[in-house]
Amino acid sequence: MDLLLHPTVIAGDKLKDDYCVIHDARSVGRIRLASERSGRGEMWEWHVNPPLPIPPWCNGTADSLETAKNRFRAAWEKFYASLTREQIARWHQTEDLVKANASWLK
Repeated sequence: MDLLLHPTVIAGDKLKDDYCVIHDARSVGRIRLASERSGRGEMWEWHVNPPLPIPPWCNGTADSLETAKNRFRAAWEKFYASLTREQIARWHQTEDLVKANASWLK
């Protein structure tokens, strides 16, 4: 299953050590360095977050980017395998409708 990391961009600014996780051209999660927790050493947070109910095991922390990517992948593959075709279709339809309405407002 292909997962890609893209830098997170907010208001035109590319965030350092912050990535959107992309699957099938859709954002499905985020991995970022939790620098506000600097007293604990390096800590990476990862979250599976498509617009669906997300089980608690789809979020976590890791001590390196590589470990965070591996944990994200394991959670994503388990979560995605649990979805029905109907759930995936509704997710895509909802997301596509939001994108179409957002471009209409510009």
